[in-house]
Amino acid sequence: MNDRFNYRLSESKKKDIAENLIDILTIDAKITEATRGFISNWLCTGPDEKRKAFFDVWDIVLKNYMPTERPILFRSCERIGRKNKIASFTGRLECARRFGNGQDYLLICDTKEELELVEQYYKKGEYIRTFYPLGKVLVKARDKGGCGFSERTWSFIGEDEYIMRINVGNINKLKWVTM
Repeated sequence: MNDRFNYRLSESKKKDIAENLIDILTIDAKITEATRGFISNWLCTGPDEKRKAFFDVWDIVLKNYMPTERPILFRSCERIGRKNKIASFTGRLECARRFGNGQDYLLICDTKEELELVEQYYKKGEYIRTFYPLGKVLVKARDKGGCGFSERTWSFIGEDEYIMRINVGNINKLKWVTM
């Protein structure tokens, strides 16, 4: 028997979830049940359990969502993988250090710099190098009474999670040094 988590979505469900994720932050839309399930499953699965359905939804979101904030984002990882991989970043350096045990690579992205050109030269549906503030969605849901999320979900707020593509040409790469 296969113990692996299998998360599958139809093409129309992927589009519906992606649209809802965008609308939550742009027009203050209600979080749908399907989107709540998507977010919960994303948060509760490890990197080895993330399947194509997750990345297809994030791909749609990242091509169509232009963030209004411009934080500096961090990611800690053992190795720098393939270009344009969709991954979780954090807005907190301490979280990145804790995730990597202070030993891995530290990726740093100044989104203000990154998004200036994207806004200028790309239109919705073609965006590259954008990000999605998932942590902000969780805060919104909590402040609106929970929106059906479990108590376990609230522990993820402190991670200040963002979803973004890794583009090594536009990200600073550092190696943690322990003293």
